Amino acid sequence: MLAYIKREHRQEAEAQKAQEDLQAEVCYLQERVDEVKHLAKEKATDIESLQDAFHEEEFTSVGLKTTLALEEERRKEAKNRVTKLETQMAKSISEIMTQAMEEFKTSPKM
Repeated sequence: MLAYIKREHRQEAEAQKAQEDLQAEVCYLQERVDEVKHLAKEKATDIESLQDAFHEEEFTSVGLKTTLALEEERRKEAKNRVTKLETQMAKSISEIMTQAMEEFKTSPKM
């Protein structure tokens, strides 16, 4: 009977120890879960910040592309005006030279 009681006490002690070990493991795992949740919140904040920065950069990029397109259009228009003026100038020079030649041919000093 004494051996039975001793065995019961030993089993109770082992059960108590196992329960304490399991409780320690649960506490450890809960701490890890809390740590992971905290890190997840930090990462979510980082992601949100990066998304905001990305949207700002995207907005800036769209603005720059629009400005560039307008500048290219202005450049094309200016180039077309220069070409037109060059053509007009060449025509005017040709006409003036033709007129000068005609005047030279008809001048009495010849």
